[in-house]
Amino acid sequence: MAFSSDQPLQANQLPISIDFPSPTDKDFLDILSLTYKRIADSSSKKESSLYLLQELATFQAYFKYQVPATFTPNVGLYRNGYRVTFDLVQLNLGVPIPIGATNLTLTASTQPPLINGILVPVHGFGAGTIAGPIYVFFNGDDVNVRFDNTVPGAQVIRITNNSGSALTQAYFTMEFLKE
Repeated sequence: MAFSSDQPLQANQLPISIDFPSPTDKDFLDILSLTYKRIADSSSKKESSLYLLQELATFQAYFKYQVPATFTPNVGLYRNGYRVTFDLVQLNLGVPIPIGATNLTLTASTQPPLINGILVPVHGFGAGTIAGPIYVFFNGDDVNVRFDNTVPGAQVIRITNNSGSALTQAYFTMEFLKE
């Protein structure tokens, strides 16, 4: 039994219950082995769906070149993917993000705090709400969000709001690799 009635989503879902035969049954090991393979396959294809205000592993794995760099991916060696979600309005002390440029500095006490060890960014996305309510999506002509890691001890989120209205809600998610 799958958790969803959406057929495409059932491809890598696990049953909520399973009845194994007795350990003395001749098919027990085959059924146990198949179940384990399905669990491994399902777990390997899904990424974490938690979007918390802290650094999390996404369970994405990106290629890693051989050393010295031969530009040949080294099968079995990967860089791990990580994700951080920012509530931009809360980082702005709960004040809506005004029209124009706004800089938000991460510190050891912000939520989330400074991010250590960013190697390469791989993905950034987000959305916000302006008067209406109207929903705007980042990065585009209306709102652009940049993560400035020039000084890793003073990381700055640079927001350019050209939407014509203050952002009353704004979430931005950044995914990145670490060595």
